[in-house]
Amino acid sequence: MIAMPKKMVRGSGVILAVALTMLPAMAECAAAAEVVVTKVKYEVSVDDKLPAVRDLLISALESRNYAIINVLNVQEGLKARGIDAPSLQLIEFCNLTLAYTVTSQVPDFEMFAPCRIALIEKDGKTSVRVLRPAFVLSILSANPKLSAEGKAAMEKFDRDVKDILNELAKGGF
Repeated sequence: MIAMPKKMVRGSGVILAVALTMLPAMAECAAAAEVVVTKVKYEVSVDDKLPAVRDLLISALESRNYAIINVLNVQEGLKARGIDAPSLQLIEFCNLTLAYTVTSQVPDFEMFAPCRIALIEKDGKTSVRVLRPAFVLSILSANPKLSAEGKAAMEKFDRDVKDILNELAKGGF
């Protein structure tokens, strides 16, 4: 055993106590879900049931000035047609001011608006998938009428969606 000065030994107890209190939080972070990012979509799977995830997402979207256009319970619609399907819901949302910035320049944006979040529950986990606004921007960028302001609005959409999913993945809100 290495001999340590008495001051360091007493101080080590404080450091050890702090480290031990941090272990549960560190384990939670290690187990936290991560957002999968592709050119086309954002996706994250969280250990929670669909209704709880849906409510958290709606709250997060509204806090960022996104209007909830519709929540469609696809599972119920399919069940009414005699089709047994997993828990599946769609949240349609839009920041109307940002969307108008783009639509007023490039009406084709309306084909992609409102944005949709797909929620699919299986075995107590909910998968959350969103078409990336940056992908839509890559399609619309070919139009010379899309201004820097319109591009900035689409980039903000993309950042907001990713930030919300990152918060969800970390158990935030």
